[in-house]
Amino acid sequence: MLRPERTQAIWRAALIELARVGYDNLSMESVARRAGVGKAALYRRWPGKEAMIVEMVSTIQIEIVMADDLGSLEDDLRDYLTKGFRLLKRPLAARILPELYAEAGRDTALAAVIQATVVQRKRESLRVLIERALERGELPQAPDPELAFDLIVGPIYWRALVTRSKVTQTELDQLANATSAALKTLAADAALKHLT
Repeated sequence: MLRPERTQAIWRAALIELARVGYDNLSMESVARRAGVGKAALYRRWPGKEAMIVEMVSTIQIEIVMADDLGSLEDDLRDYLTKGFRLLKRPLAARILPELYAEAGRDTALAAVIQATVVQRKRESLRVLIERALERGELPQAPDPELAFDLIVGPIYWRALVTRSKVTQTELDQLANATSAALKTLAADAALKHLT
C-alpha cells in the first residue's frame, strides 16, 4: 500500500502528464518517472493506466462550478458563466477537462466514473440553479434539462476551449441575458405542451 504522500505525488504526476500528452498517450512509465516512484510500485496497485485514472478521478474532487443564489436567474447565470470561464482559463483545467469529457462519451470504466463524479455533479449544480428560478416564479415550468444544460454550458466550452476567445464582462452580461431569455422560452414551451 502506498503512503498517502506518495499517492498524492502520483495523482499530481498523472494530472500533469494527462495535461501534457492527453489520455491516449499517457503511460504508467511517464507517471512513475514524474512522481519519483518505480514503475513496479504503480503496477502493484493498478493493472494499467485506466484503473489508475479511474481511482484518481474517483478520489480527488475535480472542481465543479456552482452558481451562487444572487436573487435572479440572470444574475445566477452571470455568476455561473463568469466562474466557468475563469476555471477554464487555468492552464491545467483547460487541458485536462477536454480530455476527461472526450473519455466520458466512451463505453469504459473511466467513462462511467467521469459521468458519475464530474458530469452528474455539473448537471446537479445546474438543476439547483433552475429550481431556484422556478421557486422565484421566473420560469413557469422546468425546461427540458438536456436543452437547458446545453444552453448554459455550451457557450463556455465553445469560447474557452474551441475558439479560445477572450470574453469581456459586457459579453458575459449579454450571454447571461440571452441564456436567461432562451431558458424562459424553453420553459414557456414546456408549460404550453403540458396544457395541451
